[in-house]
Amino acid sequence: MKKTILALALIFGLSTVTFSCKDKEKQVSETEMHEAQHDKYKCPMECEEEKTYDEPGKCPVCKMDLQKVKEE
Repeated sequence: MKKTILALALIFGLSTVTFSCKDKEKQVSETEMHEAQHDKYKCPMECEEEKTYDEPGKCPVCKMDLQKVKEE
Protein backbone atom coordinates (compact mmCIF):
# COMPACT_ATOMS: atom_id res chain seq x y z
CA MET A 1 0.00 0.00 0.00
CA LYS A 2 2.81 2.41 0.88
CA LYS A 3 4.55 1.61 -2.41
CA THR A 4 1.39 2.43 -4.37
CA ILE A 5 0.92 5.76 -2.61
CA LEU A 6 4.60 6.59 -3.07
CA ALA A 7 4.43 5.68 -6.78
CA LEU A 8 1.30 7.82 -7.32
CA ALA A 9 2.88 10.75 -5.47
CA LEU A 10 6.02 10.43 -7.59
CA ILE A 11 4.01 10.31 -10.84
CA PHE A 12 1.90 13.29 -9.76
CA GLY A 13 4.99 15.29 -8.79
CA LEU A 14 6.82 14.58 -12.04
CA SER A 15 3.79 15.39 -14.19
CA THR A 16 3.25 18.67 -12.32
CA VAL A 17 6.86 19.72 -12.88
CA THR A 18 6.80 18.65 -16.53
CA PHE A 19 3.63 20.55 -17.45
CA SER A 20 4.36 23.65 -15.38
CA CYS A 21 7.75 24.22 -17.01
CA LYS A 22 6.44 24.68 -20.53
CA ASP A 23 7.06 28.03 -22.20
CA LYS A 24 3.70 29.80 -22.04
CA GLU A 25 4.71 32.95 -23.90
CA LYS A 26 3.05 33.61 -27.22
CA GLN A 27 5.24 32.79 -30.19
CA VAL A 28 5.30 35.72 -32.60
CA SER A 29 5.48 34.80 -36.26
CA GLU A 30 7.95 36.46 -38.61
CA THR A 31 5.19 38.30 -40.46
CA GLU A 32 3.75 39.74 -37.24
CA MET A 33 7.20 40.88 -36.16
CA HIS A 34 7.86 42.37 -39.60
CA GLU A 35 4.55 44.27 -39.52
CA ALA A 36 5.13 45.51 -35.97
CA GLN A 37 8.52 46.93 -36.92
CA HIS A 38 7.03 49.07 -39.70
CA ASP A 39 3.98 50.53 -37.95
CA LYS A 40 3.92 54.32 -38.02
CA TYR A 41 1.83 56.69 -35.93
CA LYS A 42 0.86 60.33 -36.40
CA CYS A 43 -1.33 62.99 -34.82
CA PRO A 44 -4.95 62.93 -36.03
CA MET A 45 -4.97 66.75 -35.97
CA GLU A 46 -1.77 66.86 -38.07
CA CYS A 47 -0.15 69.34 -35.66
CA GLU A 48 3.27 68.48 -37.03
CA GLU A 49 2.08 68.05 -40.61
CA GLU A 50 3.27 64.66 -41.92
CA LYS A 51 5.65 63.78 -39.07
CA THR A 52 5.33 60.12 -38.01
CA TYR A 53 6.51 58.17 -34.98
CA ASP A 54 7.62 54.55 -34.63
CA GLU A 55 5.69 53.94 -31.41
CA PRO A 56 2.20 54.82 -30.18
CA GLY A 57 1.95 57.64 -27.67
CA LYS A 58 0.69 61.21 -27.41
CA CYS A 59 1.25 64.16 -29.71
CA PRO A 60 3.80 66.51 -28.10
CA VAL A 61 1.83 69.54 -29.34
CA CYS A 62 -1.87 68.81 -28.66
CA LYS A 63 -1.48 65.74 -26.37
CA MET A 64 -3.95 63.63 -28.39
CA ASP A 65 -3.29 59.92 -28.86
CA LEU A 66 -1.28 59.17 -31.98
CA GLN A 67 -3.13 57.07 -34.53
CA LYS A 68 -1.73 54.25 -36.62
CA VAL A 69 -1.03 55.33 -40.20
CA LYS A 70 -2.63 53.08 -42.82
CA GLU A 71 -0.13 51.85 -45.36
CA GLU A 72 -0.94 52.76 -48.93
